[in-house]
Amino acid sequence: MKQKPLTPGFTLVEILLVILLIGLLAASVVISFTGESRDKKLAKQTEQLQLLIQLASETAMLKQQELGLYLDDEGYRFMLFKDEKWHSIREPKALRSYKFADGISFELELEGLEWSEGNLLSQVEWQEEDKLFEENSFDELDAAKKRDKELEDSKDPNKKTQAPLKTGFVTEPRKQGDPAQPQIFILSSGEITPFLLTLKEQSENPAWRQQLKAVFSIPLERGEVELDR
Repeated sequence: MKQKPLTPGFTLVEILLVILLIGLLAASVVISFTGESRDKKLAKQTEQLQLLIQLASETAMLKQQELGLYLDDEGYRFMLFKDEKWHSIREPKALRSYKFADGISFELELEGLEWSEGNLLSQVEWQEEDKLFEENSFDELDAAKKRDKELEDSKDPNKKTQAPLKTGFVTEPRKQGDPAQPQIFILSSGEITPFLLTLKEQSENPAWRQQLKAVFSIPLERGEVELDR
């Protein structure tokens, strides 16, 4: 009786290698599908800024403090008006400075908006800009003078020092190059400077864009993410 020749099969090592390759291919497919797209990245940046402005407005009303928002090419910061100057906020941490993600830029429109006619915020004069950058106006010098005055007063039993008002805010010391004041005012009355803010994702062409619009108060109006034409 003839025996059939044995058919060569796969070794255990070969089977394990195939399983490994299938796993690597599956992982690469998952990565390609789960990688964040440019429009989603832009949407997250816009939503984050919208929520933070809403938080700042609610905080300003709750604590009866005047806040503001300043944007530049790197990102944005929230500011507090105290001691006749604008200061960048360090705490609460939710209102600290933020950097834009790579490829994100912005365009801010404050004038010529149809819905901003009759807005009184543009007429508010907080302080002359040049005075904010005098050397003697920096917090480092002001703080030193205040400490010397408090030390002098503490030696005089007839003088009582007044406890500082606790606002719950911690600000950064002012330094050369800091903005004199924010572009957008977020007031304790609930008012917000009317603006049209366009965020763009420009890491590749074509660019994506999304807009935030403020009329006079929160909530802000957020447009759809769309291709920049």
